[in-house]
Amino acid sequence: MLLMLAIAFLSIAAICSRLGSLGWILNDLSLHIRDALQIGGKKPFPPGPRAWPIIGDLHLLADRPHQIIRDLSGKYGPVVGLRLGKRRAIAVCTPATAREVLFTHDKIFANRPYFQVNEQFLYGRDTSVVFTSLCPAWRRNRKICTIALVTARRMQQLEHIRSEEVSFLLREIYEESQGGRKSVEVGRYVQLMTARLTLRMIDSEARFVPGIEGLLEMIKEVEHEFSSPLIGDFIPALSFLDVWKKIRVRRMHRRMDSILSALIVKRKQAMLTSSSSFDDLLEVLLSKEADQNGCAGSAAVVDALTVEEMKAILLEILGGGIITTALTIEWGLAELLKHPRCLQRVRMEIEEALPKKGDDLIREVDIVNVDFLKCMVKEVARLHPAVPMLVPRISTQECQIGGYIIPPQTLAFVNVWGISRDESVWPNALQFLPERFEGKDVELKGQHFELLFGSGRRICMGLPLAVSMVGLTLANLIHHFDWQLSEGQTPETLNMDESNGLNLNKAVSTMAVPKPRFMIAIANTLA
Repeated sequence: MLLMLAIAFLSIAAICSRLGSLGWILNDLSLHIRDALQIGGKKPFPPGPRAWPIIGDLHLLADRPHQIIRDLSGKYGPVVGLRLGKRRAIAVCTPATAREVLFTHDKIFANRPYFQVNEQFLYGRDTSVVFTSLCPAWRRNRKICTIALVTARRMQQLEHIRSEEVSFLLREIYEESQGGRKSVEVGRYVQLMTARLTLRMIDSEARFVPGIEGLLEMIKEVEHEFSSPLIGDFIPALSFLDVWKKIRVRRMHRRMDSILSALIVKRKQAMLTSSSSFDDLLEVLLSKEADQNGCAGSAAVVDALTVEEMKAILLEILGGGIITTALTIEWGLAELLKHPRCLQRVRMEIEEALPKKGDDLIREVDIVNVDFLKCMVKEVARLHPAVPMLVPRISTQECQIGGYIIPPQTLAFVNVWGISRDESVWPNALQFLPERFEGKDVELKGQHFELLFGSGRRICMGLPLAVSMVGLTLANLIHHFDWQLSEGQTPETLNMDESNGLNLNKAVSTMAVPKPRFMIAIANTLA
């Protein structure tokens, strides 16, 4: 009798599914009943917390969701089922289930969910790389960016830019600290460095950029808005609550659009008045600009880019390339300040590998064989992943994850922060122990699912550049300065709390005194 009533309700819900909010609520209830009765012989949706009416589990994701999901995983298992308004979602919290999402079913979970914020800010759907669905435009845009920025050959060609920006960072820190007499806000200067570096890879003429601090603050505002999608994406009936957020997003979009438009116009003018070529991403993008017929010079229509697509690509690179790398560097230096033993060991191994380096700038080739530095970078990435739950994905067809049947259009989050704190995966998981990687073939390349920065076809294309910059920057900061905590602070009292956001920001900026280690002023060592 109960089964007959349930089937009747499911039928009514199917009929009402197009009747606005009422249809959605009935359909949502039908999903609960289908799971409870395992109709069709299928296993239920993964277990999770009891959903609230209408909003489901949205309230759980308001503040540091990676921490909440990790706690829920301890109760419900490696796959946590969630209801985010009208949308279903799963969060995977073990290397095995992460492998299923990112490798076994990579193609099924290769698409990005549609969020209105992305479309409004990134010039429409499927215009960029990170938030674009798995389509020909994505393949074209990713290929363009990869060849222009992060192939092995391109990385070698752009090495001088990275070295110059690290050298300029040392100079800034030296001057701001008045030669090591006062503390500096490390994270701020590292972010300025990564902002300049990213902008120079986009526009090779942008050596010293006036107003770079304003651009950095704007990128932080963008990150803040992207960390919380519109309510209407999950609960259409409450979309009226998004009015003010939409206004803020449109305002930020106009500001960023004016910057990108000026960048493109300036380059076009330079290309008309100069016979020299520009070795940067902007040059590559403009060479593929679509004409009135949709073609880009001799290129096929499929390879041509609109101005809006070029701006979307540039915007994503600015947003993704500045904050994440800088955060990892700041977390790394903070951990070394908290663990002086590790700091001394890294410095000792650098000096042993480079006995005649002295006050010269350390370059990437110099630290290839400094193994403990590599271990330290991996440990920072493990304990403080820049994007703690990766960029969400969405399933395109039914599949099985962790023994549960996952229906189409299910959001998927990979909680790499939770995996990195799993004692069954990492003994003494909460401790900073770079030596745990000694003698182990575990790399940040998406093949080891206990240490992730992404994997599969949607892995971060800038990963090689980020890993290189983190190691190079930390090596120079360690080699050229004797870092001391601000007065009144000790390694035990150093604040290592996290703040809320899409990225893993530090709640309190790292303040330290950089004492120069060499007689020759660092201010004069600009390469």
